Amino acid sequence: MASLLSYCTIYPLCICATYKFQEVGRMIGVTLLKQFGWKADLRNPDLEIFVHLNDEYSVVGIPVFRLPLSNREYIKTAGLRSTIAWAMASLAEISAGAFVLDPMCGLGTILLEAAKEWPNVHYLGTDVCDSQLQGACENVKAADLMDKIELLKASVIALPFPSESIDVVISDVPFGKKFTITKDIKLVPDILREMERVLHVGGTVVLLLSQDPHKYVDGPIANYVENDASVNITSDGTNKTVTATDSNPREENGSPQSISSNKNMEREPHDNKMKCFGSLVLVNSHGVSLGKTNAFICKYKKMPTSEVKSILK
Repeated sequence: MASLLSYCTIYPLCICATYKFQEVGRMIGVTLLKQFGWKADLRNPDLEIFVHLNDEYSVVGIPVFRLPLSNREYIKTAGLRSTIAWAMASLAEISAGAFVLDPMCGLGTILLEAAKEWPNVHYLGTDVCDSQLQGACENVKAADLMDKIELLKASVIALPFPSESIDVVISDVPFGKKFTITKDIKLVPDILREMERVLHVGGTVVLLLSQDPHKYVDGPIANYVENDASVNITSDGTNKTVTATDSNPREENGSPQSISSNKNMEREPHDNKMKCFGSLVLVNSHGVSLGKTNAFICKYKKMPTSEVKSILK
């Protein structure tokens, strides 16, 4: 094997606080050279090795495809990573005939991924930026989804939809990645309130939040109730029970089961409590890596306001 694979390139994704990723890549390259005689070739390698390190454990992988899984032929201009967009849509409980909204759609990646996977749905995308909407329109045309996705220019804090008219809201909240935190993060409560307004009881909200907005949503603007207080949600005659869950459960010895949990990506405070914003109840959150930054996919369900008030008393 060493004779066949004489070149190797290293792409470490390092979240370890002890070393910089360049140092980790150099150490791995030196070790492979000594062990197998492989030399690094960053331009035309025979083999690529990806290394993900955090403070608790490491994951080493070899890609089996030349193109990344996030590559999509039907997306003309890339925005959010397609695999993240698909994961968000898969958590949203999209059903046939539903109205699905991305109120900060950008280039429309979330809507495109959802429409490809769940076609018999009404998709709506809004944004205030003309260039983003233009890019989204081109993507929708390239994907031949003009009959599935409708795009509108509108502000996320003043959506042009009646109250309780939307079944699912999915969105990448850009603050902390593309926009500054200090000023724009103050809009987060208004954004959540508008999402809450247009969503009907029993509906789902799935948000991608970078670390600072996640801390803000998880802290100053959240209410907390005991985790053992399950909530019955009635929507269209269907009873559903919402309970908060930990997406990073731990073994009996205290080590995490999920590779998305690490010490640098802070575990949520109040882990034994259910988090609410207005009538939106946090069902679960999942830590994800966006390359150089980390983020959280947070799933909420809307419950009757009267039940929230009774629990918070």
